[in-house]
Amino acid sequence: MHMIDLLASGVAHDFNNRLQCMASVLSLIRVRVAAGRTSDLGSLIEVAERSLDSAGKLAHRLMTAARKTPHQSDSLFQLNDALLSMSDLLRCIAGEGIALRLALSDSVTRIRCDSHLLECAIINLVINSRDAMPKGGIITIETGNTYSPKGDDGQEYVSLCVTDSGSGITSDVLEKVFEPFFTTKPPGVGTGLGLPMIRHFVDRAHGHIEVHSTPQQGTCIKLYLPVAAES
Repeated sequence: MHMIDLLASGVAHDFNNRLQCMASVLSLIRVRVAAGRTSDLGSLIEVAERSLDSAGKLAHRLMTAARKTPHQSDSLFQLNDALLSMSDLLRCIAGEGIALRLALSDSVTRIRCDSHLLECAIINLVINSRDAMPKGGIITIETGNTYSPKGDDGQEYVSLCVTDSGSGITSDVLEKVFEPFFTTKPPGVGTGLGLPMIRHFVDRAHGHIEVHSTPQQGTCIKLYLPVAAES
């Protein structure tokens, strides 16, 4: 029953994120229509459609898991391409009071992982950064090529670092951020499943995750994802 509860909570968390995405887009569309700015509505509608499509895929994945049928969803792609395709969606999630900056490397190396879980992880990171900056700020998403933070294991990694200029995390809270259902957000805002789900994705991809934070100075969460072997 505990595993069922955890699965249900995780699905509800992801669906809530998709609803937040669509709500953000609809809010932007409302503002632009009221101001007579309709030239870019097409791109906003595409963002909403992508969120809707992602929610549908989430439901499909849940049904697949319930049937206990084999499901291979890992794919080969460049991290930079995935981020660029999500940029409009991520800016809608961040909101107009927050600047979202992409600092992508020139690397063309590829990773192999579950692209849906990666997208969920990135959305969760941006939502957490946004919530840490209620008065606005800057979110920087940076990529690069690196090696394992745990020493040379002979594996090359692609790094994904999401940094914000928000309230930061105290040391006592930092020790608990990966505990399921632990959250410092008020009721109805946070479920305490965002970072545990990100860690699940990273573990599944055989990568690593680091969290660096200083109170009142911001937070940096860095994912290390293995570079795919060339076939």
